[in-house]
Amino acid sequence: MPDVKELKAKATELRKTLATIDKLTGGAIERERDLERKREQRAAGKEVIIPPCEDRERRERLEADDVAWLMYYFGPDSGVEGPFTYEFTDQQLKMIEAIRNAIVLGDDAALAASRGEGKTTIFERMLTKYTLQGVLSFSVLLAATGTLAEDSLDSIKSAIEEENDLLLADYPEVCVPVRALENTPNRAHYQTVSGNRHDNGKPFRMSPSRFSWCGWEIVFPKVPGSPSSRAIIATRGLDTALRGLKKKGRRVDLVGIDDPDTEETVRSPEQAKKLETRIDRAIAWLGGQKRRVARVMLTTLQNRTCVSYKFTDPKQKPSWNGKRFRFLVKRPDRADLWEEYVQLRQVDWQKDTTAAHEFYVANRDAMDAGAIVANLNRYTPGELSALQFYYNEVARTDAESVATELDNDPPEEIVLIESGITPHRIQKKVNGYARKAIPTDCTLLTQGIDVRKVALHWVVRAWSTSGNNWSTTDYGVHEVHGTVHGSDEGLDLAIKRAILARLEEAKQADYCKTDGEILPIELTCVDAGWRTEAVYAACAEAGLGVMPIMGSGRSSGCVQANFSEVQRTTIDRKPGDGYFFSRKGNLWLVCADADRWKAWEHDRWMTAPDKPGCMMLFGEPSDNPERLSSDEKSHHAYARHICNEVEVEEPYKGTIRRRWNAKSDNTHWLDASYYADVAAAIKGIKLLSPAKPAPPKTNRKRVQYV
Repeated sequence: MPDVKELKAKATELRKTLATIDKLTGGAIERERDLERKREQRAAGKEVIIPPCEDRERRERLEADDVAWLMYYFGPDSGVEGPFTYEFTDQQLKMIEAIRNAIVLGDDAALAASRGEGKTTIFERMLTKYTLQGVLSFSVLLAATGTLAEDSLDSIKSAIEEENDLLLADYPEVCVPVRALENTPNRAHYQTVSGNRHDNGKPFRMSPSRFSWCGWEIVFPKVPGSPSSRAIIATRGLDTALRGLKKKGRRVDLVGIDDPDTEETVRSPEQAKKLETRIDRAIAWLGGQKRRVARVMLTTLQNRTCVSYKFTDPKQKPSWNGKRFRFLVKRPDRADLWEEYVQLRQVDWQKDTTAAHEFYVANRDAMDAGAIVANLNRYTPGELSALQFYYNEVARTDAESVATELDNDPPEEIVLIESGITPHRIQKKVNGYARKAIPTDCTLLTQGIDVRKVALHWVVRAWSTSGNNWSTTDYGVHEVHGTVHGSDEGLDLAIKRAILARLEEAKQADYCKTDGEILPIELTCVDAGWRTEAVYAACAEAGLGVMPIMGSGRSSGCVQANFSEVQRTTIDRKPGDGYFFSRKGNLWLVCADADRWKAWEHDRWMTAPDKPGCMMLFGEPSDNPERLSSDEKSHHAYARHICNEVEVEEPYKGTIRRRWNAKSDNTHWLDASYYADVAAAIKGIKLLSPAKPAPPKTNRKRVQYV
């Protein structure tokens, strides 16, 4: 049998023989030709032929006129979804002009228009126009969140992908390669294009288009001679990192900011200031050395302290050329007739009648007299005019809502100044301990229970005497079983049983320290403001360590008790700090200053984690400060309850008025939390600071408390 060396020698000799035969017969040449044919077939499958622009003169003429371009390529005959169906109004023409000036000159523009007035659509299509022209090479769409910004990008992509034959005919260098993807973006990686250059007419052959048409940013096809070759449109959320943003060596030409305000920036001056700083610093410096970035803000005002209100005010932000557009430019002369119409419309919804519409038909001339609306085309089927649409919205919502959302004129009365507390701030206050785990130096556990018909909301807190470690160790909801919807039958018994069951559940919970020491809940305060006798009965049966509590003050909806009068112990009353005891038969009721304790509760969440008196939550923190951990996310509902009632200041008849503002009825964990706070104070934890002496009289504006 031949060895390996002999076999290798024979294989080499055989290959030489085959090579000689190929040369004599032409076999190698044929195989090479076959490979070349296959390469050409594969290339032909990837190749896209770009036809020339159908009418170069038309394209150039329309590009010189923004309004004509928009109405031709996105008008009724364009075939796109949501076309421009009527001539632009004066307000819309001003928007178009402001957007153009920002793009061409690198200016800023802040435009506040009515909801549904088309400002975002106009901007998206103006951005498309100037990208196709080659004026913009890198644009960024910003919204409050990245998801909202991506919606605008989808709209721009659809305008090119749709069966818009007008745009396809005059901009084939973009529309043809994009449509050739056939909703398979991956094809763009190996697509090639052939045709004649748009700029000088010279031919090109099988040039890689190298573009991207999916995700959070798109890159236009790299077609030789195309004005928009490799242009970029990206999306970002205003809550993401923006400083120093650039792509492929390019700096940003244009930033579109769509509805920047969130619930937090509208309600919190602190959060509004952060957003304002981001717009004025991180975003303002995204441009290059020879061109500043153009910024266009499109918004609808929500109140007089929001970011949008400031940027659309030429006095506060003069460089932004702020413009606020109203739906109702001039009110009708006969306001009394429209007041009657609104009342009739509300009755119509209750009785399923049409009296309001018939009233308008009969009195239309008088009711329309003197009125001027910005857009005569804005009304729905069944309505006769934009003016009727406006007052139908007044009837459906209220006058203040319509003034805000349609007229960009939020009422003065809704200007509020809050502490800046937000759910996100609370969610980030986690201490690294697991649920039910007690921080090392804590020596006391208390519990607060808020009582409702269908459930009890409860909070357990751990306390240290030093004030350096206060922790919300556990919280939850305990269902009340046995109640009947729409009836009070059996309600008191059901609530009593639920309270006793929750107390027993808490005894079995095993709240312990890291060394294994288990601490009992030493005092539970149970809300007795509703179904009082049932709560009293449960507390009496539970015995020591359980007390009924009632909050007194403006935030509780109860008449403010005079806590200063309870200065000495009597047979029926005992004083405390921020509370007093009142005898109720064999029980002592805790009467708490709800306003003071809720303010104290909010102060704890606003205190930095490295400062004494900071309240914390159980859970592991996130490794990324820009994102929430899973534990932090799980606290969202609890944090919402804490923030759903806040103390605010507002201008009122020449003074500053302070009051508690309820954003929602879901404040049950807020109440349970401050009940646990009061319980800690009763057990000797020093929480409230001594009352401050009255300040000396000054000439400053008087503050009213309501």
